[in-house]
Amino acid sequence: MDSVYLPLAVDNSYQPLPVEKQLAVALVKAAPKNIKIKKAILIGWPLLLVKHEKSGGYIIFDETLNIETKLEFIILQDYKRILDGLENNKNDSEILAILKSFRWKDIKGKEEEIFKGVIIDDISPILSYGSPELPLRILDKILTQVDIDSIITDINQRESLIKENINKINDVESKINTILTIIKGKRAEERKQIEDKYNSIIQEKNELLKKTLVTAKKNLESELLNEATKLYSKMIDIEVLIGKAELDYEANPSFQKDLENITTLRSRYLSEIQSKLSEIKNKYRIEIRNMVHEIESLTAQKQKELESIDVKIRELDELQKNILNQLENIKSICNNELERIRMFTKRAPFDKDTVEVILPFLLVVDIYNNTYIIPPQIYNNNKKSTFFGFFRRDPSEISDNMKINLTSFMNIITTKYVILEDNMRDPHIKSLIEKGLEELYADGWGIRRSISEYYV
Repeated sequence: MDSVYLPLAVDNSYQPLPVEKQLAVALVKAAPKNIKIKKAILIGWPLLLVKHEKSGGYIIFDETLNIETKLEFIILQDYKRILDGLENNKNDSEILAILKSFRWKDIKGKEEEIFKGVIIDDISPILSYGSPELPLRILDKILTQVDIDSIITDINQRESLIKENINKINDVESKINTILTIIKGKRAEERKQIEDKYNSIIQEKNELLKKTLVTAKKNLESELLNEATKLYSKMIDIEVLIGKAELDYEANPSFQKDLENITTLRSRYLSEIQSKLSEIKNKYRIEIRNMVHEIESLTAQKQKELESIDVKIRELDELQKNILNQLENIKSICNNELERIRMFTKRAPFDKDTVEVILPFLLVVDIYNNTYIIPPQIYNNNKKSTFFGFFRRDPSEISDNMKINLTSFMNIITTKYVILEDNMRDPHIKSLIEKGLEELYADGWGIRRSISEYYV
């Protein structure tokens, strides 16, 4: 199978530099200015891109099997057991007690799965930039077809399991909604029965009030007329006595006391009349007032009982919301798991089912035994020299790392492949690099132009 080489250095337009210039840029990046090196190894990390039928993207395999991806997944509670118990229980109070006490947000536990040889970090941007073949030390390939088939099966099975968990939670949410909707329906029916009962009684009382009011008015009118006629008839005699007393007083002021006594008698009698008439009116007013008070009491009792039911319905709404929020949090974790699993598949500009790409790195050990790993670079050719070219550009600014996370590769190279033999002093590679160094010097960089100047 032919391999696609990825660039070790590109220009600002992300076009690969000539091979010699790529190598030179990496060397200068690793050892700018006066840093001396003991060893330099051009490494090619082989990656195999395998088409994933379900997603249409590629799964990127590390053919060295050095890289592994560890992912953690949750284990759901046994929701079926609790739901079966709820569905078989006919006691609403017991059902609600279980719903409130069960810890819906809890999980049974967690498990870790290791996907050996699968790269989850997104390196797809660099896959778009092919390069001429680079003189790299290709790392040993260990990956087999059995490994590939096994890993793809594991990924597919894990994705199916996560989807199954999401479906389980959806099913739990649906059943919880059904259970609480039924109970809320019972509460609503209970509310309607209470409202209908009181409305019927209040309507009867209002009808009775209307009839009683009509009868009371007639009876009041008759009783007041009879009593008032009888009482006020005596006032004629009193008024006659007062008239005579006034005449006596006019004739002889000594009759003033008699006049005052008769006048006082009239006032007392008028008060007595008002009292008796008010007593008659109050008798009917009390009857009407008692009936109105009874209606008001019934209305207040209706509202009290309805509010009690409304509180229960609101509590059911809150319980439903609380449970669903807890389940949604679990489902969110599952969706995140699904998203991580799907991160295994990447888009790449290839049309073959399998493609091998070689990812380049430069490993350098300096005179102090410090190890540096140079990943693919972006050459800063837009950096200008100062004072019209009289001063050369600082070689420490020659390039920047591509914005790709290659940390896992670099860590493994540092710990495992530093023992490889130097290949940069190979005559062919050396001549390529020195040609590249001349080109960089011509671009205005203040660099050493012979590879021997970089070594101890």
